[in-house]
Amino acid sequence: MARSGSITDEELQRRCQHDCQARCCRYITVVLPAPKHKADFDELSWFLAHEGISVYVEGRRWHLEVRNRCKYLTKTNLCRIYEDRPEVCRGYETEECEYPERPAHALHFDTRDEFDTWWARKRAREKRRRRRRARAAKA
Repeated sequence: MARSGSITDEELQRRCQHDCQARCCRYITVVLPAPKHKADFDELSWFLAHEGISVYVEGRRWHLEVRNRCKYLTKTNLCRIYEDRPEVCRGYETEECEYPERPAHALHFDTRDEFDTWWARKRAREKRRRRRRARAAKA
């Protein structure tokens, strides 16, 4: 591991192995097209009906998170293929580790119910906005 300021390599490895438990090796994220149509929102609701799935928005980009342990992660939270790991893994920096807590996102859904409640409110707001615009256009 690379040194980070005054933190030793051993401290970084201990932090990853024991404190964080290699959190970055326990999920993947995929960028999704932003939902625009009813079918898109319905599909997100369907994704969230499955275990180990979250949907979040970072900036303006929608993401699907799949919590699933890397098959090369050992029981002691070390990488079995560390020297030959993919580039995406090499890009993770200990300084940017999300331990001890998950990053906060403006929108983050862990369950279908959370998402469906948000979506229903969003549809209601849009409906009210359309009515106001229609009334303003008539006036």
